[in-house]
Amino acid sequence: MNLVGQHIGSYVVDRLLGAGGTGAVYACRHTLIDREVAVKVLHDDQARDPDQVARFFQEAKAAADIGHPNIIGVIDYGTIELPDGARTYLMMESLIGESLDKRLRGQGLTLDEIGHVMAQIASALIACHRKGIIHRDLKPSNIYLCAHTFDPLFVKVLDFGTAKLAAPTPGVRRTQYGVVIGTPPYMSPEQCEGKGQIDHRSDIYSLGVILYEMLTRTLPFDGQLGDVMIGHLTKTPEPPSRRNPAVPPAWEALCLRMLEKARERRPQTAAEVAAAIDALRGEAAVYETFRPDSGERDVGVAPTVMATAIEPPDAAAACAALVTDARHAGFARALMLRPAGRWFLVSELVHSAGVAAPAKLPEDPELYATWTEHPRQDPERAAVAFVSLRTGWSTVVPCHRARW
Repeated sequence: MNLVGQHIGSYVVDRLLGAGGTGAVYACRHTLIDREVAVKVLHDDQARDPDQVARFFQEAKAAADIGHPNIIGVIDYGTIELPDGARTYLMMESLIGESLDKRLRGQGLTLDEIGHVMAQIASALIACHRKGIIHRDLKPSNIYLCAHTFDPLFVKVLDFGTAKLAAPTPGVRRTQYGVVIGTPPYMSPEQCEGKGQIDHRSDIYSLGVILYEMLTRTLPFDGQLGDVMIGHLTKTPEPPSRRNPAVPPAWEALCLRMLEKARERRPQTAAEVAAAIDALRGEAAVYETFRPDSGERDVGVAPTVMATAIEPPDAAAACAALVTDARHAGFARALMLRPAGRWFLVSELVHSAGVAAPAKLPEDPELYATWTEHPRQDPERAAVAFVSLRTGWSTVVPCHRARW
């Protein structure tokens, strides 16, 4: 089947983008407004299978029903008449970028980028699960990283062809006992059992496998199909830090919790995963500051500051001075006497410490600060993070940790 040159409504098929087991994807262009879309068409043998056609419609319905920015947008669904018969097609938005699996085969991702990608996938899953939709085939090849000008790592979750809907689409057979659906390296233990009794926590396990792969560039269980299935069902995955010593303990803990065999021991919702990732993204920035290949720094004398570019450059320097300058020592004391990982208003800390704020410190009523221990468990070091809820600006300042 070659559809190049074929008209589909107001679009003309421009070129083949790729082909898989069930169908081919073509780039199509609108004949008047020059808009490009992607069109997925079932292969001949699949098009003659009523169950496959019904699942194809389910893919369109699931993605369209969710309507989330991090889920591939569905534009149209229908059939086109060809000389050898009708073909069912699914028209979707066209994406520019690369799949996550391609990125992992290349340069990989930093901790901060992993947090950014994970947060978006979790957000997409929150929307899916609220609609009663379980994806069932989360894997890096179904995660697309779009190179938008506003975000070079904007996530789109693809391929809802195996999605399980809470209310089955008419004409789609229920999964039979003993039928395994998914991609083995990323399947949950309950998927491997093939009993059909899965819920949204299966997606959380698959996302845990993806996180493991992003952290280590390896899969928790690899090898022949049987080895992989047995691994998911019975084996404890090797801690990510054994494969990549740069993985922070808190990230490892979240990853291994998502990979628990028992569903009750995993995070129970995608929202819970999203909250954990949000907390860890701040730690990722801290860990990047202290990463082993960055060299040993005298953080008490010449702090390295990681900051966004939203606030003036002087703002980051003012925050660094507030933490490291002896004239403002009371600020760090007031902060580090409080629990690590908790956020406190900077204005209240300055007031309670009885110190004068640096002249360039942003006068922001929503500027918060927190502190964390050194990710490599160095008792002499810590880091202070500042974030503005009003502008989204943030900065991280490593420092010596005084004992009070």
